[in-house]
Amino acid sequence: MNFGLLEALDQLEQEKGIMKDEIIPILERSLLNAYKKHLGAPKGTDLSNISIEIDRQTGNIHIYHELEVVEKVEDPIHQMDLEEAKNYKASAKLGDVLRIEVNPKRFGRIAAQTAKQVLIQQIRELEKKKLYEQYSDFEGTVKTSEVIRVTKDWADIRIGKLETRLPKKVWIPGENITVGEMIKVYIMKVERTRKGPKIYVTRRASEFVVGLLKLEVPEIENGIIEIKAVAREPGIRTKVAVASNQINVDPVGACIGENGMRINAVIKELRGEKVDIFKWSEDPKELIASALAPATVTDIDVLDSERKVARVLVPPNQLPLAIGKGGQNARLAAKITGWKIDIKPVLNI
Repeated sequence: MNFGLLEALDQLEQEKGIMKDEIIPILERSLLNAYKKHLGAPKGTDLSNISIEIDRQTGNIHIYHELEVVEKVEDPIHQMDLEEAKNYKASAKLGDVLRIEVNPKRFGRIAAQTAKQVLIQQIRELEKKKLYEQYSDFEGTVKTSEVIRVTKDWADIRIGKLETRLPKKVWIPGENITVGEMIKVYIMKVERTRKGPKIYVTRRASEFVVGLLKLEVPEIENGIIEIKAVAREPGIRTKVAVASNQINVDPVGACIGENGMRINAVIKELRGEKVDIFKWSEDPKELIASALAPATVTDIDVLDSERKVARVLVPPNQLPLAIGKGGQNARLAAKITGWKIDIKPVLNI
């Protein structure tokens, strides 16, 4: 039997990128199941003596039975008599097991229909698999998406061929997203489901800022600059500590870019959220002082190195800046350094 199978598989390979070697074994198994049903054997019958093979060169479908040669046939699915066996093999004798090819009537139509159904189903499944493999590589990265629908609770977005939902709880606080807009999102997870890959995205996570910096600063992507720590209050401020693995590369300057071009691109995507980039230090005093920028620090006392507690002294006019609106600058500095920071004004004596 051959009903243009290879031509159909070649077309699949060209149009969908689905290789014949992926489909043929699946098709063979499905045809075998269809043929076993066609036989109408009672439930529980051992049909392991039947096999179906598709010729990879011609596309011809071959059905094989292994039958024991017996004097009197009591089980036609597993046995054949000696006279019939000699038609296939002249030297056949009782007790031999012959593997013969059969060409049952009416199964050609069933086979064609089965093949069509299997191909349709497997095309869908393999497309889902390939999409998952493609999009699973996006996990942990920032990608550009198109906004296709906006409601009061979410925005539907399209990333490449896939659509997903951006719930309002993971928007940047206060931002306004509109239909047709191109926005960047951080891909937290790609999940394989029966309907295909499902993408979970956010604009609110600290990793979103890291991903934006990787897009704008090649030195981060290629490992010359390392992001050591990040602390973020979405929509308000993010602090990023960076270090250079090359002595002649300034990590802060590279992240900011010429005339602030790189950091401004990040801030634009963050809807104006402030981003402080500072140099990482293993010295806790230097680290804390840098983390409290833009405030100027007068002195730092390490009160308990094991519990990481420090007192920071600042000029009185720098106190509001060091603490920040609602305490956000101090909170972020504590979070990114891992130290408990007590900020006090310098008292004039």
